[in-house]
Amino acid sequence: MHDAIFLFKDFDEATYLELNPDVFEVVKTRSFNSGLEHCISHGLDEDRPGIPQSIKEHMLYSPLESSPPEHLRKRVHGDESLSNFENAGRLISYNIHSSIHSINESYENKRILDFGCGCGRLIKYLSRFSDNNNFYGTDIDDEAITWCQNELSNMGKFLTNKVMPPLPFDDNFFDVIYSISVFTHLPEEMQFAWLEELGRITKRGGYLLLTTHGEELLNKAPKRYQKQLKNAGFLYSKGDGTDGLPDFYQTSFHTDAYIQEHWSNYFQIDKIIKKRDYESPGFGNLQEALTHFISSYWRQTVHAITCIAVLVNYSTTAPMTVTRRIDRSNGGDGLVPRSRNRSPSSIQPYCNIL
Repeated sequence: MHDAIFLFKDFDEATYLELNPDVFEVVKTRSFNSGLEHCISHGLDEDRPGIPQSIKEHMLYSPLESSPPEHLRKRVHGDESLSNFENAGRLISYNIHSSIHSINESYENKRILDFGCGCGRLIKYLSRFSDNNNFYGTDIDDEAITWCQNELSNMGKFLTNKVMPPLPFDDNFFDVIYSISVFTHLPEEMQFAWLEELGRITKRGGYLLLTTHGEELLNKAPKRYQKQLKNAGFLYSKGDGTDGLPDFYQTSFHTDAYIQEHWSNYFQIDKIIKKRDYESPGFGNLQEALTHFISSYWRQTVHAITCIAVLVNYSTTAPMTVTRRIDRSNGGDGLVPRSRNRSPSSIQPYCNIL
């Protein structure tokens, strides 16, 4: 079995920083949280000294691997750069894996769903971290799913779904569901429908990791947006949209209070841990952002956990949610899309969106 926790045990933080003094400086200024974070997101691609051979062999992208076409990468990531696409996917995947592992050490033989998987960037790396799990990917983007079915069938099962629930899975089917910046792009009623549906297909004691945009992302936006978010707790901002995705796929923001009040109808919200975003060389001009890591649990469970979640993408770190399901069922007919790098024209000068 491959496991990211053991894979990176050979990494020596002090040695990497000593051999890469420029990295030492950016870690010192908190542009990166650690040398390991830099190694995963940039160091491997730059062939930096101080990286163990075991990590290179397991994590470095191979030109022999199939890569999505440029337009699919741009739909997910915001540009056509293959190296940026892979570097971001590797780091996000590592942090998802580490977060799950910090909650549940027996992270083996699980059914795991990437809700809004796009062209499979995260499943590709997560399947390397732990090859004893069964991965599933769903997305509204039929073109991306077809690519995954043709190129990544050895890593997971991929399905195209419709716009609204249900998903084609039994109740209590998944141990873990993660969804990166899907709920950052949906209108309010659609979010409620999908929160309920994800609760239906998650096992008791299972976990969900969902991302949101926090209010600090709008600190430099026009006052009318800040006021609307403050008053309602939720802001759905419409822009030009994303090529290849439905018109409803826009940009949404949530306050902490809103999540506590409304998401608790579906999950027990245990805590919200905030993380400040940063300017990161190679990932573009990142703006101030807020990362929520929401630990939500089955209502009968009282359980305090300490978790760290840092999701870094080309544009911005997105908030993440870990939840345990509440016993609910739902009707409807479909699926929600994968997180896309979106910058609606209405707020484009102020933030870039996953």
